[in-house]
Amino acid sequence: MAKQTFKVAGITTHGTITKVRFTDDLVRRVKQFSKGGASRIDLMELPNEMSKLEALAYLQAHADFQSPSDQATISDSIADKTKEATKGTVKVKVTKAKAKPSIDAIKARAKKELTPEQILAAALHNVDPA
Repeated sequence: MAKQTFKVAGITTHGTITKVRFTDDLVRRVKQFSKGGASRIDLMELPNEMSKLEALAYLQAHADFQSPSDQATISDSIADKTKEATKGTVKVKVTKAKAKPSIDAIKARAKKELTPEQILAAALHNVDPA
């Protein structure tokens, strides 16, 4: 899977919802948020293309986003993106493989003698006769 990068990041507020946003087209997104009635649109161009986690770290250190509410919003986003990044990881527990039985051990197993009635009853009731 390719690592997605962005050129622009910032914080927007719609009503009471404040979010960190990422995009590649600053002008288009500012127009979208303005049309949508956003009360705050603080987007900025990043120094280079960055992943979401890299952009969040950059925003967290930037002077324009040092208010306690901005820092809380960015910290929440970092926690979400970190959790999302590890979502696909699978932990595998390695166990010892069981030893396969030898041919002699298989041959030494006791055979059950079944009557024709037992086989017929098992077939009618769809169960294993053994």
